[in-house]
Amino acid sequence: MKYNKRTLCLLVTLLVVLASCRKKEDPLTADVDPAPTFDTRTPLGKKQKEIFDKYGIIVEYKWNRFAYAPDVVANPAREEDVLPYLEMLEIIYFKAMDAVSGPALTATKETPVRLLLIGNGLNYGGSESFGESTAGQAGNIQPNRLTLGGLTPFGQVLRATGPGADDDFLNAIYNEAPTSFPNDAGLIGFVYHEYTHFLDSKHQIPIGFEVPARTNYLRGSNQYLRVTYEEAISKGFFIPYGMQNEHEDFATYVQTIIWLSDAEIQTYYLTNEATKTKYQLVTRYFANLGIPITALRDYLQQQSVVDELIALKRKYE
Repeated sequence: MKYNKRTLCLLVTLLVVLASCRKKEDPLTADVDPAPTFDTRTPLGKKQKEIFDKYGIIVEYKWNRFAYAPDVVANPAREEDVLPYLEMLEIIYFKAMDAVSGPALTATKETPVRLLLIGNGLNYGGSESFGESTAGQAGNIQPNRLTLGGLTPFGQVLRATGPGADDDFLNAIYNEAPTSFPNDAGLIGFVYHEYTHFLDSKHQIPIGFEVPARTNYLRGSNQYLRVTYEEAISKGFFIPYGMQNEHEDFATYVQTIIWLSDAEIQTYYLTNEATKTKYQLVTRYFANLGIPITALRDYLQQQSVVDELIALKRKYE
């Protein structure tokens, strides 16, 4: 009995001491970062502020390799290329998304918080060569940031003059991006491919998307480089690059749908049950997000959009 009383006294004393210490603790506080500031004395600073005020996106272009890993290298974007690239994105992404989805969706629901722009591409492993680099990235390691590369070559094609310069520029926008791989669908395909990885990180790929071609994934190897388009399509893919894994598969479906007409999709791609099933899952996925993907494609193909792009080229020639 004495032992129990002694134990009880010790417990009471401990509780009193703990309560006393609790009263002496400072209240918990949370530091809130101040809102970003912009140098509105410059056209670029004004554009960064405009994008932040309208869409809540912070545009970054000064390279920080530790944003990824210590062994990642990249050539930073030149400041003179950043503003025209942002103006191109306004035409093919911001205004396009607003047109088919409504401003509130892009501004508050389905847009990354940060946009990081780089000169060409990222290279993992510390090599200064960009031959094996990736020009864009989103998802897994950066769920709220979208990285877009290729500003240097797009600055060159934008400013080029002479015979064929306009055609080369539009080809880079609509058909063959000069930096990204795969380059199908040009800058538009590249931007929406990377944007799809952002959506994937936020919402996951469509349920069941990987099932029709599950046994044909190559799981990250470079074997896809030896696969023809015809072989890839017959196995349930739109682009050989998508055979790496279900996430690249999903992004390449979007990349292709945003590029080609319904007739082309039907004729060349929807030739087996696997591609038909996956196509339906992708279009339904975007419809459920309030982003009608074929309407988005039709908007981007309008002559008025082409005219805006050519006018932008004239501005910077």
